[in-house]
Amino acid sequence: MKFVGVREFKQEVVRYLNEGNEIVVMKRKKPIARLTPVQKKSAEIILLEIGRVLSEAGVSKREALKALDRARREIYG
Repeated sequence: MKFVGVREFKQEVVRYLNEGNEIVVMKRKKPIARLTPVQKKSAEIILLEIGRVLSEAGVSKREALKALDRARREIYG
């Protein structure tokens, strides 16, 4: 985890984001933001959680797959 001031972060934002490390942005020695890289498993975890909610709501596997396919087409083309 790296701690950087607002000014430094603004000047070097691209470099910090490309490094892929967690960053805490500080203003007047107090943390104001924390940037955490997205983990590769995040999408899978999110989909599993959504799947559990759909299952508990009584949505069938077929309905869930259709909804996922529609969402995929809308978002990714």
